[in-house]
Order: sequence, then C-alpha cells, then structure tokens
Amino acid sequence: MANRHTIIVIASIIVIAGSLGYSSVNAISAHGLEFSWPGKSFDFLSVMTDKTVNVCNPSGLPASFSKYSFTIFYDGNDLGTFSTGRGGLGPNSDGVVFGKFESGDDRMASLFFSFLDTETGGTDVTRINTDKIKVTTQLESTILWVVPHIITQEYSGVEFINMINKPTSCEK
Repeated sequence: MANRHTIIVIASIIVIAGSLGYSSVNAISAHGLEFSWPGKSFDFLSVMTDKTVNVCNPSGLPASFSKYSFTIFYDGNDLGTFSTGRGGLGPNSDGVVFGKFESGDDRMASLFFSFLDTETGGTDVTRINTDKIKVTTQLESTILWVVPHIITQEYSGVEFINMINKPTSCEK
C-alpha cells in the first residue's frame, strides 16, 4: 500500500500542474481575443456615449481577462481612456462587456473628438493632423490568478478605427 504522504504529494503536484496548465492556456487564448464596436459605428466621439464593446474568442480554448482598455492620444497628449470590466468567454464564443470613458476634461475631449471625426471622415473642416492620433490598447489578465499579464498594442488613429469596426471572427 502506498504511503499516505506519497499520495498527498502526488495529488498536490497534479493540482499545481493543472493550475499552471489552465492558467497558461488562458494566457495563450487571451492573445487571440478580438474586440469590436457595436454596430461597427466607432468614431472618436462615440467613446463618450457608448458603453459596450463586443468581444470574440475564436480559439478552441476558454479565455478570460480582468480589463480591456484603450487610450486615445493626440500629439502625445492623453485625451482619455475607455475601460471595460472583466470578462470570460468559452471556446468559439462571443459576448459583450460594459465600459466607461474617463478623461481629465470631458468638454475638451468631446470637442477634440468631434474635430478628429470630421478630419478622419474626410470633411476637413478643421486643421487636425490625423497622423498625430495614436491609440494604445491594453488587455489585462492574470497567470495563476495572481501574476499580472498585460498585452499592449499601439495603433494609428485610422488603424484603430478600421480594427474596431471590422467584423470579428465570431460574426463572419
């Protein structure tokens, strides 16, 4: 008969290995998450009024995250950040997460976003240089439910609009 301590050690190893394996799977599948704006109608001014973002997990593995956010910059100045809460998705599934826009000055951000939208829309009523718009996204999750894991990507303003308005793999 096996020693009682040996059984406890083997069971502990199995639990630890399972936790590491599941946590690693989440870190891998989180890289594949796709985000899109509801109705494919993203423009910069919409971040101040819209409160949801669609999320798609096209992988065959479950994925979860603690926060998704994007920060809009113009000429290096932070105009504000749209942040969501946590979310979890099963394999090959989609969902909606709720978010909120925060800015140091909402009035200035709304005015500037309306200028950016007219410029990126091609109406050219302002003298805004669209090459100076940058958007940084962050997807935050954890490994072993404790160690932070952050995926950061940077886009030009036009690249971000195209990415966030593109249909996700779940919608095709």
